[in-house]
Amino acid sequence: MLKLLVLAGLLATHGCAVVAVGAVAAAAGGVTYTVLGTAEKTYYEDYDAVVVALQKALVTLDIKTGETKQNEENGKVVLTEIEAYTGDLTIRISIHRVGDKATRVVVDASQNFLIKDKATAAGILNQTTDNLSTKS
Repeated sequence: MLKLLVLAGLLATHGCAVVAVGAVAAAAGGVTYTVLGTAEKTYYEDYDAVVVALQKALVTLDIKTGETKQNEENGKVVLTEIEAYTGDLTIRISIHRVGDKATRVVVDASQNFLIKDKATAAGILNQTTDNLSTKS
């Protein structure tokens, strides 16, 4: 209800209504965007389950993977970095272990490091969400 009131207030002003609608839509899906144009989402799921769901999302979306790096602390992987490619985009994905049941994923999809593709980044996160919700 609060989101609708905020949206109504934004639409009543002379600001950009399209930006307001986009912000509410992104918030509804749990995807947020940084000032650098990256998309991120925190999943309240086990780290390994998120990694598997994300890798499956890349296959489903026909995104080719390149180099993968992992950092460990105390015998646990705490960060996985994946480089991926599709068309003319370079996609950098960071998967951070926040806790035992929280994992944050950051996706930076860009063309020539300058032009950001928020739709592709959000698509990867949304497909990952779908994969997590259908896990057995």
